[in-house]
Amino acid sequence: MRRRWAWVAALLVVLGLGSALWIDREARLRRFGGGLEEARSALLDGRHATARRRLADLVDRRPGHGEALYLLGLCEQLLGHPDRAEAAWARIPGGTPEAGLALLHWADVEQERGRLAAAEDRLRAALGIPGAHRPMARWSLVLLLRHEGRFDEARVVFRRGLAEHPEPVEAMKILYKLDTDPFPVETARRDLEIAHRLAPEDDRAWLGLAHLATRSGRFDEAEGWLDRCLGRRPGDPAVWRARLDWALAAGRTGDASEALAHLPAGTDAEADALRFEAWFARQDGDREAERLALEALDRIDPSRPEVIDRLAAIAAEEGRTEAAAGYRAVRTRLEEDRDAYVDLLLAGDLVARSRELSRQAAALGRRFDALAWAALADGAVDEAEVPSAPEADVGGASLADLIPEFAPRPGSAGRGASAEGRGEGKRVLVPRFEDDSARAGLDFVHDRGHVDGRLILPETGAGGVGLLDFDGDGRLDLYAVQAGTFPPAPGAPNADRLYRNRGDGTFEDVSTCSGIASMPGGYGHGVAVGDVDDDGDPDLLVTRWRSYALYRNEGDGTFADATEEAGLGGDRGWPTSAAFADLDDDGDLDLYVCQYLEWDEHGDRTCLDPDDPTNYACNPRDFPALPDRVFRNDGGRFVDVTEEAGFVDPDGRGLGVVAADVDGDRRVDLFVANDMTPDYLFLNRGGFRFEEVGAVAGVAANAQGNYQAGMGTACGDLDGDGRLDLLVTNYFEESTSFFRNLGGGYFADQSAEVNLEAPTRELLGFGLALLDANLDGRLDVLSANGHVHDGRPRYPYAMPAHLLLGGPDGRLVDPGASAGPPFSVPHLGRGLAVGDLDDDGRPDAVLQAQDGPLVYLHNRTEDPGRFLVLRLEGTESNRDAVGAIVTVEAGGRRLVASRNGGGSYQSAGDPRLHFGLGDASEVDAVEVDAVEVRWPSGRVDRHLDLDADAAYLLREGSAAPLPLPGFPRADAPEVASGG
Repeated sequence: MRRRWAWVAALLVVLGLGSALWIDREARLRRFGGGLEEARSALLDGRHATARRRLADLVDRRPGHGEALYLLGLCEQLLGHPDRAEAAWARIPGGTPEAGLALLHWADVEQERGRLAAAEDRLRAALGIPGAHRPMARWSLVLLLRHEGRFDEARVVFRRGLAEHPEPVEAMKILYKLDTDPFPVETARRDLEIAHRLAPEDDRAWLGLAHLATRSGRFDEAEGWLDRCLGRRPGDPAVWRARLDWALAAGRTGDASEALAHLPAGTDAEADALRFEAWFARQDGDREAERLALEALDRIDPSRPEVIDRLAAIAAEEGRTEAAAGYRAVRTRLEEDRDAYVDLLLAGDLVARSRELSRQAAALGRRFDALAWAALADGAVDEAEVPSAPEADVGGASLADLIPEFAPRPGSAGRGASAEGRGEGKRVLVPRFEDDSARAGLDFVHDRGHVDGRLILPETGAGGVGLLDFDGDGRLDLYAVQAGTFPPAPGAPNADRLYRNRGDGTFEDVSTCSGIASMPGGYGHGVAVGDVDDDGDPDLLVTRWRSYALYRNEGDGTFADATEEAGLGGDRGWPTSAAFADLDDDGDLDLYVCQYLEWDEHGDRTCLDPDDPTNYACNPRDFPALPDRVFRNDGGRFVDVTEEAGFVDPDGRGLGVVAADVDGDRRVDLFVANDMTPDYLFLNRGGFRFEEVGAVAGVAANAQGNYQAGMGTACGDLDGDGRLDLLVTNYFEESTSFFRNLGGGYFADQSAEVNLEAPTRELLGFGLALLDANLDGRLDVLSANGHVHDGRPRYPYAMPAHLLLGGPDGRLVDPGASAGPPFSVPHLGRGLAVGDLDDDGRPDAVLQAQDGPLVYLHNRTEDPGRFLVLRLEGTESNRDAVGAIVTVEAGGRRLVASRNGGGSYQSAGDPRLHFGLGDASEVDAVEVDAVEVRWPSGRVDRHLDLDADAAYLLREGSAAPLPLPGFPRADAPEVASGG
């Protein structure tokens, strides 16, 4: 946290540039006989010892001379004698400008010793002294408070100094960035850990560590730090605010009410009261009380995206579709207003645009900003117009006093606060994974073609993997996509690899004998799998730089290049993920391909900032987007029908896609993850016509109204309510998003409610999958992670895979490294595919890491729950059964899953559906009561009394399921079918 610019600024002051410390320079020179001038010169020349000797002599003659004492302390500090520096500064007469500047440097010394509390005291004291040092001291305090997670306080401190900021326009930009720029979590963690090591008893370091633990979902750790903080400062509002943030994130109503009782009501007391009243009502499941509180809050401040988003969700849950659509339209306008405000901030001559900026800030609910811009338009910023600090007392009331029904006094447990009420304390079996890639013979090593000293955008996203049974033996084989030198050389051989599953836990490389190695090559991105010719054998689509490759499975263990004859040849720009699905319900698989952006592979553009190579200089929005493409399968030839089918994609930059029937109308829809622009939801209206409804449906942005950098996608019933939810991985500090399906084509971002937000905030996610790793009947979330640029130490580069387990209370549980060594090993994770590679009923996964070997996450969980594996085969429907929805009834549970197309990131997972049924006590007689399949054709088949711990082939309209090879043999069950 050492601020070197502070030293430079101080030396500029010493030189007399803009400082009032040496206005009477000539008088001082006469009195000191040139002594100070000599000391300054020596100091600026780096002759610190010489300067110190001269200044010590001057101080002996004038013991109370502030300037000499300040410079003497500065010399001591530069010479590495902090105690002597403090002794000199302590002798400066109080209230003088020299004292203020000395306190600024004194705070640096305190921080270097890890004493953050003392540093804060010094900086606040410096702000109490008039002088040119105040802007520097204010900014230092802002940075210190932000490191500790005290964002509201930092914002108030910065606002109060706007009138004295030398560049008020730049200050307004900074104010906006304080609210919107990513928190430098790795820098903060490093600095706080160092501070704690140097000064273990400093309670402000404890507070910062508590904040980091809360924001990353380590709630027990955060509670421990906060308890220590309260033991030191039991009445400190900063600690109670952190305690409140922790309680809200962890869903701890009793602790939240206690924190509110210790926090004074501020100037926004009415709005705060309504916000917390809505939160408590939601924890209690009182939808009406929540809605009334939110409606009242919206009347007071109609510019809160999270409020509008929740009101839309409530309206959708209550069947008030017009109201839901209206709220979503309002939120879309707010998002447009925010984009317009950012565009204005980036424009030139902001003083001339001050009134426009004021109006735009007001539309966003940024009242302070609106006042400040208006003041700038009038020629000045009036400090008197700065609002009071949020913690300012209003009549001595606490926040709890304003919502007595929901926030009991301290000592009360609070409604809904008990662990039993939340389902805590029930058993969550932590699965166990090992990386078995070497033992299994999966020796593929990815090469993204990176050249040291140069970073280009295409190399940041390469990497995909596919699982398929290419030889028809019932076992999952593996296809790995290679990148290589960029741009690819013409005629380069295919470096992708195909591995056949031997069935004994090992794989063999069959790239050559299968014909894959002889295919034309290129810079590979991803792979999709589908039976495009309806012959029962899975085919491959590989996306590469400026090309597609369609490999038709010949059914004899070999593949043929069918790209040109299928109409998929030619320049294809920058394709990424793809999905096969029957989009027109004619029984064959059509194709959706995400396209990213325009990049000149022959140019010299680099994504490294030339002034600082640790900075990433490529913003995807600075490059023209490429529209996604949609192809109809006309008898094996793919025809581009993008525009006529209604796929309008002017600014998408697509990276991930999943195909599933998310609105329950028996037609396959498409969810697309876009980079930094709204995510898309294309609802299938029939007749190969689609409508993009992402904004109205609630999946375009997160609950705060932010468009995120979407990467990978997943679809499944995460919350167990029988409807298919949507998930998407996002950029670092954005968290993975969970869009809960509310029915009727409406969704709501409930990432925080299921504890997905905090544990994934410090990840940059790519591949994404839902699986039941421990077979307990609850879906888990697995992601492949890794940054696109090495910006260490500000943020991590390589990242471990991440697993979150479904908990009995509906919240996800982070098992951390206890799930096995692979979750501690960092990778530049990209592609991810989940499937049962050894047919033991426990789902495994394969992760494609850039510039590294494949990671085979082999599930070795002991004593997991029961399982059921189903392979679907359509007859009237498409043979892959994409779009089918299966409901399993077992042990009193109803489990729902969908046969999806696409998903994850540039990867293809197990085409079989895998259900965890819970432990033996939950599945009576080890038997599944019923399985219902709703086929895309409209046919419904129901199969009764299937065995658990078994795998079946369910053929559309078939009288009896057939056992799948490789799994325990199952008896033929009773079948009931219906059209």
